[in-house]
Amino acid sequence: MEERPEAIEISSGDDGGPWGGGSDSEPSGTLLSGNVASFGGEGNESPYWAEPGMESKGLPNGAWFAIGLILAPGAMWFVSFILLIIGDEMPYGPDEIFYLLAWLLWPVGLIGGLVWSFTRGNKYFAYGLLTALVGVPAVLFLAVIALLISVGVF
Repeated sequence: MEERPEAIEISSGDDGGPWGGGSDSEPSGTLLSGNVASFGGEGNESPYWAEPGMESKGLPNGAWFAIGLILAPGAMWFVSFILLIIGDEMPYGPDEIFYLLAWLLWPVGLIGGLVWSFTRGNKYFAYGLLTALVGVPAVLFLAVIALLISVGVF
């Protein structure tokens, strides 16, 4: 048998209207009666709350790190490349604006991404951006030094 909600009692609590004056159109008796419960139940008891293990927690930390390391710098590189091409292909007009936008995209994008991720609370995206900004160039520089040492230049 299907469970039906119980009736609840709603009354004004006094004989007056909501602004303190009496009202002739108000019924003198109880409108509704029954028990009142909140919707704070768990599981099947409430349509508003999911099971404890079912709520969405978003992307894992490793995915945010990969997005900060690979996808965000890749997207900034792609947009800056497109802006440089647009600046080169302008037959007339202010092509310097596109060059300026292409070069300002990197510092604004990196600083904005770092500020956004630390203030939002997702520090792994910021760690990915910092690794792309500092770690990858440092590793590449050390690889070039190691290559030069192994060839015998130094």
